[in-house]
Amino acid sequence: MSAQPSPLNTIEGEAKLLQDLLSAERAGAKVAGDSLQQCNDPAQRQLLEQIRHGEVDSCKLVLNCLKHKGLEPNREIGTFYGKAMAIESLEERIPFIDRGQQWVIRKLREYLPGCDDPFIRGELEKMLNIHEVNSLPA
Repeated sequence: MSAQPSPLNTIEGEAKLLQDLLSAERAGAKVAGDSLQQCNDPAQRQLLEQIRHGEVDSCKLVLNCLKHKGLEPNREIGTFYGKAMAIESLEERIPFIDRGQQWVIRKLREYLPGCDDPFIRGELEKMLNIHEVNSLPA
């Protein structure tokens, strides 16, 4: 009757997920910050500030999880940064940024049902909420 556990819910899968999320959140924060430098539209600026703030907060949440698990955090910035910044038009980049938000939402929704650690669950539920709020309305 129980659902098949996700590969993310193994010791190795969880460690990889947390490291991948950390790299992705760093990339997202950097993309939002760098995009703000070329943004003049007030609505876009507000959205990018909100996303940047959420990405920075999410980095902290993932770092808390890694510390809780006794894992050394990587120092990487995810490949998302290069892909996003290769899109010159901010109007085209913002939907790509949202695809990054959606990726995090999918990963967390896959992982959380099988998460047995209350601390990790709490931190990543906060992160999921941040990304759901920051994702563009459908």
